[in-house]
Amino acid sequence: MELNENHSLRRINTMHGVLSKIIDASDIRDLWKSLPTFSRHDNNKAVAIDGGVRELELRDGSAIIIARAIAVNNIGEQPIKDVIVDWIPVFTPVIKWVLLSYIESEVALRTIERGKYDFLLLDGSLYAKITALIHELILTKGFLDLYYIPEVIRALESLYNVLERARELGVNVIFVAKDSKLKIFKDYILFKALKELILSDVPFVNVSKELLDILNRGIDWYSIVWIRNYRNKLISLAKNYNGTHRDLIRIGIRMALSQSISDIMLLEELVRMRGIRAGMTRKLLIGAMDAYLNHKSLTQIDNLLKFIKDRIEDSAGLRTVDDYDNLNIDEELNKVRKVLINFPRIIMLYIKFNESDTPISVEIPYYDWPMFNQGVPWKLFYDKIDISNHLGLLMSMYKDPIHYNKLLWLAHEYANFGEDQFLEYAMTAVSKLRIQTKRRFGMAFNINLNPQPEDFQE
Repeated sequence: MELNENHSLRRINTMHGVLSKIIDASDIRDLWKSLPTFSRHDNNKAVAIDGGVRELELRDGSAIIIARAIAVNNIGEQPIKDVIVDWIPVFTPVIKWVLLSYIESEVALRTIERGKYDFLLLDGSLYAKITALIHELILTKGFLDLYYIPEVIRALESLYNVLERARELGVNVIFVAKDSKLKIFKDYILFKALKELILSDVPFVNVSKELLDILNRGIDWYSIVWIRNYRNKLISLAKNYNGTHRDLIRIGIRMALSQSISDIMLLEELVRMRGIRAGMTRKLLIGAMDAYLNHKSLTQIDNLLKFIKDRIEDSAGLRTVDDYDNLNIDEELNKVRKVLINFPRIIMLYIKFNESDTPISVEIPYYDWPMFNQGVPWKLFYDKIDISNHLGLLMSMYKDPIHYNKLLWLAHEYANFGEDQFLEYAMTAVSKLRIQTKRRFGMAFNINLNPQPEDFQE
């Protein structure tokens, strides 16, 4: 434990020294500003959605997935909740979060259709969710993931339907993440600084067009360190750079490559250096900045759809073999096309409500520009949009670092599965399907592993 604490302390001290110089090399002096005084929004009608998911693997390789979501509100209405208990022929971890995403979106859609709310609060990152769903359509991590391409499409479509219906009804959507692992601001800050430091050494150091292209992509995309070629070029630059700022360049590249340094860690250090106790960052408008999509020219929607069509065809073949639903390939592809063409861009910022708390990420859909519209940079600071009502609501619901949003915290508490609740769902499903669980499940809960026909007779 002591070694870990010392290591963390050294890393923070190193970061502090580097950032003070990086601030001078980048345009981030005004990234943080003190939190303004917002008018109270006690009369705003808000609803928050969260969900939970568990799985029960069966002896034959199939599984039962139990996913549920709940909507809680601040106007005294009864919570809206729903649950999916789904038998799947082959288990793969991706199906868990896909079904969770779907049920959360469906509950959100049913809730706002009532026409009673001004704000819809959702847990997590909108950018991370849409990107993960697209990745699942083109980057299946295992052969078994191909089974569930239609479920991924359904979750993608449902997420889009929530945003579109909210826009039509005038409901403000806010995604809030307390412990975000994203590195979007980090990439921009570090690669912007690296580029400026290297250019300041010209003409004493020869800077190739290839190197500048990599640094520009580090600024514009997220995240080029996922691409092996770019990662190796950055490592080579750190080893071989001999300009005036070589030590700073090496440390900066090391920080850029490190997956343990996130936006929150970097921004927390920046706000501390500015002496701001409570504040908010500038607003960053983000689009299809994913490094893999850009590297493979898949930000062109037609190119992306060709990849996705192959996956749908693969899925149709596998499902036919196992008699697990029939797919209309063109119909599935048209669903994806509609979402990709119309999905909105996202306004992203971080907000620090309390001196003792870490920054919280806030994401808001921005409908004026589609995510895949290449006429606008993938990352763009866009401060002119007024989101003071959104932030005023979030501030009114903040209590402390644990209860960072009263409604979302309450939804999370209700949505989480207790062991008794999970067992009730699981045993009901096992009894109705007359199937055998894995041995470890029976041992854990002291239940009959080999149900007999007479056990199910009424």
